[in-house]
Amino acid sequence: MNKPKEHPKYFQTQVVDNFFDKPKEIVKFANSLEYQIGQYGFWPGKRTEELHINHKKFYDSFLTKMLALFFDYTYAKISWDNVGLYFQKTSAFDPKDKNNILNTGLIHQDGDFPLVGLVYLTEGADINSGTSIMLPNEKFDNKVNEELGNKKVSLYKKPQNELSKKDLEDYKKLILETNKNFKESVVFNNIFNRIITYTGKDFHRCNSFYSGKAERLTLVFFIKKIQS
Repeated sequence: MNKPKEHPKYFQTQVVDNFFDKPKEIVKFANSLEYQIGQYGFWPGKRTEELHINHKKFYDSFLTKMLALFFDYTYAKISWDNVGLYFQKTSAFDPKDKNNILNTGLIHQDGDFPLVGLVYLTEGADINSGTSIMLPNEKFDNKVNEELGNKKVSLYKKPQNELSKKDLEDYKKLILETNKNFKESVVFNNIFNRIITYTGKDFHRCNSFYSGKAERLTLVFFIKKIQS
């Protein structure tokens, strides 16, 4: 059976509450930006452009603050490279039924990143719209899992309001088939202004796109290179 490769972990999975000093100002900033669907269909919902392009001060400030969770700047000088930082908005596939499995995110990896994560930024969100770290079970086959993951692309490239009944049925089957290969390891609840970190090789999912609000807002980051 095709098992996933083991990768060294340089950063621990962790959660920190009350991350931003003024989170409502961050939300206001996020809502002032433009969002668009990803052209390649790798992720659901909409994202801003990479924030280093036009908001370098915020980009540097966030990364400095976030990496202080891992490094003591009294003793370490830190630099980073090839970092993706975006605000992301997702919404429920079925806004009327919180428990519809269509509202569950697809289990996936983010790629070869030593450190990734997100900040929850929806005030008063449904607590169950957080994130879970998943572990492959005895049924897991890496090749099969990659084939399943490739099927999401055609669905995520479409606006949700343009998905047909067949599209939604296909997505439901994809979620169910993928879920068979995993067991839940760690659950992070969606708490306003909470940051969570893990690695790009950790399998994970959004537990629900149903946040109880119009949209589920997060700040997501993917760091390819860190030097100390």
